[in-house]
Amino acid sequence: MNQKSGARPLRRGRLSGDLFVPGSKSLTNRALVAAACAEGESVLLNPLESSDTRALASALRLLGAEIFFEGVSWRVRGPLRPRGDSAPELAIDVGDAGTPARFLAAILAAVPGRFVLDGSARMRERPMSPLFEAIRALGGEVRCVVREGFLPAAIRGGSLRGGRVRIRGDVSSQFLSALMLVSPLVPGGIELDVEGTLASASYLSLTRRVLEGFGASGGGGYRPARFRVPGDDSAACFPIAGALVAGGRVTLHGLARDSEQPDAAFRSWAATSGGTLAWTSSAEEDTLTVSGPPGGAKALLPIEVDVDAAPDAALPLAALVAFAGGTSRLTGALRLREKESDRLAAALDLLTRAGAVAREERDARGPVLVVDGRAGIPRPAAFAAHGDHRVAMSAAVLALNLPEGSTLDDPEAVAKSWPGFWSAWDALLEEDRGIS
Repeated sequence: MNQKSGARPLRRGRLSGDLFVPGSKSLTNRALVAAACAEGESVLLNPLESSDTRALASALRLLGAEIFFEGVSWRVRGPLRPRGDSAPELAIDVGDAGTPARFLAAILAAVPGRFVLDGSARMRERPMSPLFEAIRALGGEVRCVVREGFLPAAIRGGSLRGGRVRIRGDVSSQFLSALMLVSPLVPGGIELDVEGTLASASYLSLTRRVLEGFGASGGGGYRPARFRVPGDDSAACFPIAGALVAGGRVTLHGLARDSEQPDAAFRSWAATSGGTLAWTSSAEEDTLTVSGPPGGAKALLPIEVDVDAAPDAALPLAALVAFAGGTSRLTGALRLREKESDRLAAALDLLTRAGAVAREERDARGPVLVVDGRAGIPRPAAFAAHGDHRVAMSAAVLALNLPEGSTLDDPEAVAKSWPGFWSAWDALLEEDRGIS
């Protein structure tokens, strides 16, 4: 169902059954960079194959890495190959892939050659200035072709030096991760002085985990490795939310019980809102079983949480609290505006179309998403995905507890992070049996 086919009907019903959560997009992207920079062959176990990770793999192949997609494992042979100033300028287009764009900006500055890094119209609107400024401070040559601080950017590779650099931490942790990933490739490495509040600090822990896994945490370059990618907590938010809003019961396989992924916070949010989450351990794996409250959606509780550290979990949370009894407040929502879509506006659009009552307020830190649970009149919705995978999946969650007849205009948007989402969702869906 991921091919162009017009609007997709979204079904009402309960989620029930077992789901194997796809591999983490964040860790797959980081591990791809590390493996491509290592001299020799690495194996990635349980990687996520999506439009984002394919965009990064395509770029790394252009830079000389060999990458073989082999189902549940990928083989990657590095290192990246210098091109030199005499080689033709190489154009690399990442489309909508934000993480690959940030990682590649730093990598291209370290690999000899001449490059132009570009992306989609939406990617050209997403900020790059803090990273470009840090690269320039380290001797890297970056020229913004159209508008300062944004793609497209012409980069002279091989110009990056090691050293200490100051960089803002309040825009995107991907900028810091990009510099951490390129650090083993430059003599002396890179030391970061972070200015201001650090956004999504947990993502830096994921980057350190990859550096350690490929023997690069102490400097001196990357070494080939076998690296297992755990399940994606960002993806898991949607079946967890779905189980709660429609009184379902889903068992999730592949998640790390002690996950460092920021969106693992959704587990505690779901429990606070009335869900039951129980871990079962065996010699082979840990599994997480999620059940909605016994009273169905009417028993869901409103919550107040700061979503700044886990912005990808904000949309499924908004879908969840739309059915809670009372007013929920999602603070720290500023960075939602700088994702694949303006996710704050997209959340308001989703909820309004579903007949819910929501609005944007402000506090000292910026915008707050306020949702008055059960204040509106649920209705079938013609949902718009806004070209955003998280928006599309959140629409599926909302539709579970709406009257029959909801649709989604762009179902293939999910391919960015979970190409098999619709088949997995349909396999869990039970027909409506009087959901309340």
